[in-house]
Amino acid sequence: MSETARRPATASPGPALLRLLGAVRTVTGSTFLMESDHARILVDCGLFQGFADLRRRNWEKPGFDASDLRAVVVTHAHLDHCGYLPRLVRHGFRGPILSSGPTARLAEIVLRDSARLQMEAAEHTNSRGWSKHRPAKPLYDDADVEVADVPHFSAHADADQIIDRLRAAPPPHHLPGPRRGDRRRDASGPHRPRTGPDGRRTQVRGAVLVRRPGPYGPCGMRRKALPYSEDPARA
Repeated sequence: MSETARRPATASPGPALLRLLGAVRTVTGSTFLMESDHARILVDCGLFQGFADLRRRNWEKPGFDASDLRAVVVTHAHLDHCGYLPRLVRHGFRGPILSSGPTARLAEIVLRDSARLQMEAAEHTNSRGWSKHRPAKPLYDDADVEVADVPHFSAHADADQIIDRLRAAPPPHHLPGPRRGDRRRDASGPHRPRTGPDGRRTQVRGAVLVRRPGPYGPCGMRRKALPYSEDPARA
């Protein structure tokens, strides 16, 4: 028997799934969930801002199990890209938050300022009796920021270091991997597939499937940035 014949057959990796959980039909709440056969990684974790119906979305539970995430990658320190992190930790996230050094330092300032403003707003609302809630509470406070920032943030010099850190991050002990039942799609979204200019991405009813070319980065993702991302609401 030849050596080639003795090699066990390897399963072909499936496409990674990119879910747009924010910044759709609005410009705030930037949150993207990358799911592959190996891990789930969140890219940005932002607050919804603006009208009351948008701000109320910050109080909803995330559309995924936060404890299943291997890591969060923060692209920059704007509140609509990092402002939901304290709530994510409250919902059970225990992995690293990866960013550049300047982003990590600015995010700490932004998150503490956000907590302070929300605490002041809740206090003002309670003093005037404007809320139906008794008492009105802030979305998060200084203690939540302390819990989210100190043990979780991990600053890195460049993208390659972040990729190496993602490879080294241990998976949650009960990580189930992507399940077809979790891949909820907007039934009102487009029914026809959409492929990017490199032929590697397919959009199906509001979800974007990222096909995996080689060489692979962490969790089946490429090191290079993917091409343009279409807004499912506009397709």
